[in-house]
Amino acid sequence: MNKFYSVIFAIAFSSAAFGQCEVDFDFGDVGFGISPDPTLGETLEPGIVNMDYLDVIHILIPAFASDIDPAYPPTLPIDSVTLESVVLTDTVTLIEYSPEDLGLELLCNNLDDSPLSCSFLGAVQYCVALQGVPNSAAVYRIDLNVIGWLTIFEPFSTPAVFSGFILNVQCDLVDTIVVADADSDEGVLGTIDVTLNESTTDATFSWTDANGNVVGTDEDLTNAAAGNYMLAIVSGECTSYFENNVVVDLAFDCALAADYVTTGEVDGNGAGSIDVTVSGANGQSTFLWTDNNGVTVGTDEDLTNLFSGSYSLLVTDEDGCVFELIGIVVDNDESIDNVNDFNAEDSWSLLPNPANESFSIQGELFVDTKLTILDVSGRVVLTQMFTPNYNWDVSMWNEGVYFIQLAGKHRTSTRRLVVQH
Repeated sequence: MNKFYSVIFAIAFSSAAFGQCEVDFDFGDVGFGISPDPTLGETLEPGIVNMDYLDVIHILIPAFASDIDPAYPPTLPIDSVTLESVVLTDTVTLIEYSPEDLGLELLCNNLDDSPLSCSFLGAVQYCVALQGVPNSAAVYRIDLNVIGWLTIFEPFSTPAVFSGFILNVQCDLVDTIVVADADSDEGVLGTIDVTLNESTTDATFSWTDANGNVVGTDEDLTNAAAGNYMLAIVSGECTSYFENNVVVDLAFDCALAADYVTTGEVDGNGAGSIDVTVSGANGQSTFLWTDNNGVTVGTDEDLTNLFSGSYSLLVTDEDGCVFELIGIVVDNDESIDNVNDFNAEDSWSLLPNPANESFSIQGELFVDTKLTILDVSGRVVLTQMFTPNYNWDVSMWNEGVYFIQLAGKHRTSTRRLVVQH
């Protein structure tokens, strides 16, 4: 169920102006999608205390549960998903708040598909607004309580709690932050120049690098090597964090990259692992592993003794080149190579789309892959083993939307095909 809800959780937030958000995001040909997508490192925009806040997340609800978790039957439709409640937790004090406690509100746009404002149907795009005037500065972890409704012989529901987005609410302390990059060929280190607002007084400062080491306590950071720095400012009773201040060494062309292979745990034994291979590093690299809540869980190249979950890695070499692997999933499953063992990869497309007479599937790495085609009602139109370089005839198909599903040993991936005559 975790995969199912990891997509559904995003419907908790989105907007377009104070008021109802517009359902207008272009997800292309995918069967489901989220924008912004936390698995790609995208997150909510920071907020400022006592100033209007607004952010938008669009969600394309999948038509079928198997689009999210292949453990479900391929024709099992998603009936609806309902957002029950949202909890924001201060990541320092661990105090829990409702959005209303913090001066925020949720406004769902479900296109009047349900009398319940935050209830959403499968195979439809929606959005939800997180808006208001935040009243308290902190970095908040957002927990979403959702209920998904499916039907196998009879309707059933499953509640779940999912933690994903981080919302950073800051006090209005800073006017500008300007980064000057380093240049090792010229013997020049970087600087980060901070200009405070005129109203900011009696402030203290703490600069930390990507490993959490304190590297400065002045307003500005000088003699900064290439890297990613965070500034914490305390003024009065307010503590605010200003992240992702990146100093680059202009003398280097960064070629740092990393790949990985995961080994899943078995029956909750905590024996999962992530084996990382780094390439293009200048000198020795440092590693910072975090879990889905942003908690540091390791500083070695590889991560072992893992339970099921999502993990991210920040790699930094001696020249300050940075590479991130975000949202690495360890399942209760067997070993999965993130490049070569998926069988049905995500990098494939349908051409042409819309289709009139026929369509083909363009992509690589299709090994022992099953093709299933379903119409919008969930009826299986065609099922067979995938044949590369083949054109499927749709000239006799009814016009409408179809779902093209490729299922390999380790992954099921779906695209939406439109047939127009």
